[in-house]
Amino acid sequence: MSMWEKIKNKAAAAAGKLKGMKHVALAVAVVAIAVMLLIYFSSSCFSSENAGINGDGGEYDYCAGVVKELETKLSGTEGVGEASVMIYWKETVSDDGEVTYTPEGVIIICDGGNDIAVKMQLIMSVAAYLGIDENKINVLAKGD
Repeated sequence: MSMWEKIKNKAAAAAGKLKGMKHVALAVAVVAIAVMLLIYFSSSCFSSENAGINGDGGEYDYCAGVVKELETKLSGTEGVGEASVMIYWKETVSDDGEVTYTPEGVIIICDGGNDIAVKMQLIMSVAAYLGIDENKINVLAKGD
């Protein structure tokens, strides 16, 4: 079984747990938090002045900037704790030589990774922020 299939299975299992919840208020709260994070991320996507700036030439590194911004925002979210983010980028070169990067998968390692509510909050928020499917995001608990 490939890594993406495992991630997809985990996300489907988590979604199934949410569907079977008797506590609708918790599910509503998770969705509300996800919407608030989406608004927060969209209003400050590139607010870190030095995020993604390469030292010598001052050239902006979009991919590094996105990773740093996500780590900062996610680490500041209640229940998450310290977060590390790894994004797999697909590079596409157009006929005129323009290079674009598209996120294909995300791994988030954080202190709160064992909490299902935190996992779902992170998955929904990052999926909305990057515009990728939720099954392409995996949240893991940080080891001791």
